Amino acid sequence: MTDAADRFDGLAEAYEMHRPGYPAAAFHALLPDLRCAARVAVDIGAGPGNSTASLRGALGPDWRYIAIEPGRDMRRVLSRRFSTAADLHIADATAEDMKLPAGFAAIVLACTAFHWFDACRFYTEAGRVLAPGGVLALIRNRRKPQAVLQAFDRYIERHSSETPDLALRETRKEPPVRDLGQVPGFMAPRSCTYGWSNEVSARGLIDLYLTRSTLWGVVRRIGLSRVMADLTAITAEVCLPDAPIRIDWETTAKWARRRADVGARMPGSPQT
Repeated sequence: MTDAADRFDGLAEAYEMHRPGYPAAAFHALLPDLRCAARVAVDIGAGPGNSTASLRGALGPDWRYIAIEPGRDMRRVLSRRFSTAADLHIADATAEDMKLPAGFAAIVLACTAFHWFDACRFYTEAGRVLAPGGVLALIRNRRKPQAVLQAFDRYIERHSSETPDLALRETRKEPPVRDLGQVPGFMAPRSCTYGWSNEVSARGLIDLYLTRSTLWGVVRRIGLSRVMADLTAITAEVCLPDAPIRIDWETTAKWARRRADVGARMPGSPQT
């Protein structure tokens, strides 16, 4: 996860401004499955805090929060954003090594960050950090297909030396919900999907795309001025002049509960 964090150096300010948060319902859905008294939620790969802000807004002041972010630039903005939040601790750690006590948290979640993790090591570490009866959750925002977004994606594929197939890459960003139920020590996998939308200007859409690591691979290859000019031309061709662009989103939450029985063997623990 640390190597992946370097890809976002210099993007934290734009990420904070232009990436959306998450609907409260995605976090509320986790609560009925909790079977532990702890009230600590751990946000893995918190970035500049967009997911953390949504999480705190949904769960409220009765919880304590840990925001884990290995990227220095992201952590700088995260720390500034929550400088007065007494209920939040910011940690320089990773999904695979959270540096937290065992059985510490009621919720361990990652929001649109799972694809940067070593999945097996993350599951092992989440199982260690969660209290019995706690919940491991993966939450992700996904843009629904529409003409201008598909045109932007084709542009990235055409000019990228790293990502020739964005659709294939998208399928690898999260596991099927059944996989969570097969992780040793976890049970009762579930998922919910929530639809919502927002409106942006043409420049706002370009700014949103400029928070994507795949597009920054193109920027490094052909230059920011060229990319800006090309994307501006695409929006002028596909969208109505000066009209707001509606983006339709789906937010999917997938989660499973840490077994509460003492005899459950966690991933990575010795056989008995």
